[in-house]
Amino acid sequence: MRSARHNLHTAWRGARCLVLGFGLLLLVCAGLIAAARAIGHAGPDAPTYLEPGPSCTQPCWQGIVPGASTREHFLRRVQDASPYTGFASDYGDGIAARIELHIAGALRLADVVRVFGPPERVGCLGADASALFPGQSLATATRLYFAGGLIEVDAAWPDELLRVDPSMRVRAVRYYAPGEPVYPVGATVPWQGFTSTRAYLPCQP
Repeated sequence: MRSARHNLHTAWRGARCLVLGFGLLLLVCAGLIAAARAIGHAGPDAPTYLEPGPSCTQPCWQGIVPGASTREHFLRRVQDASPYTGFASDYGDGIAARIELHIAGALRLADVVRVFGPPERVGCLGADASALFPGQSLATATRLYFAGGLIEVDAAWPDELLRVDPSMRVRAVRYYAPGEPVYPVGATVPWQGFTSTRAYLPCQP
């Protein structure tokens, strides 16, 4: 009788160890699958087509410098080397004083900050007409200033929350020639990071 009880106890302990081992194996497999998925999603950042180009300081877009490059060169470059459309203005001499990329929501504000670094100043936050978000005619919008105000970025957010968010969609990026007007100091505040309107100015009606 004692031998039978001993054998039963041994068998029960072996079965319990087998179940625990199987459960541990399932946990390990689940962890490996999750890690593989994470690695699969951690691919390189999508291209922004905003890089200034080698040995070209801001304001500069793919080697094109406002105040030095021609409008024709810029418009041809936009068509050949980016998914955006563009506009350029001059003073009648063919030299672009301002160049503008129409991003149309293809980039997030986080993408721009990744390329340009943090902005220096931020304009007011307020409602503005926008066609970026289906079913909405208004969006929360702001303007951010880089490179001493010689680069402007217009961004919009689909709801009424007044905040600067990394997921804001970029509407346009403008580059100005050195010497052109920069940001209006009275209507902008220094960059405070991605946060709510308590750190930034609401637009006045």
